[in-house]
Amino acid sequence: MPSITPDEARARIVDVIGDSVYQALGLKEALEDERRALEAQDIDALNAIVDSKTSCVQELQRLDQQRSDLCRQWGFEDGPHQMTALIEWCDENQLISSRWEQLMVIAAEGSALNMTNGAIIRLRQQQIDASLSVLRGGSPAAGTYNRQGGDAGDHQSRSLAEA
Repeated sequence: MPSITPDEARARIVDVIGDSVYQALGLKEALEDERRALEAQDIDALNAIVDSKTSCVQELQRLDQQRSDLCRQWGFEDGPHQMTALIEWCDENQLISSRWEQLMVIAAEGSALNMTNGAIIRLRQQQIDASLSVLRGGSPAAGTYNRQGGDAGDHQSRSLAEA
């Protein structure tokens, strides 16, 4: 049995999760800002957002490690069921579970935003690659392989300096 009372454990873990929610909201906001900057192709805004995202991610990692360490100190093994076991032990009035669920929802929303931003970045990269292909004398729509499985690129392409 843990050496801490359920009330003390609940108070400590709720504080850590609360701080995590705050950081996750900051990360979500940064991801939303990143999307707007990507759509506007605002490089200066993107550079500023990188620092904000990095700070939020590092703090979230620190807080998650702190949460995990506390749970382990209290006798709850690492793994996917760690929070379930803690909640079963000390979560009167569902305070921990509601905060934990809030954090999980925000994390899922952040993940979706991150995936969307990644898709925008990949699309922009494809557009740049197609433009460079045209400048080099190739076809803008050339894929990686042709129907016969060979290279679909134009073997008569010119260097960028010749274009």
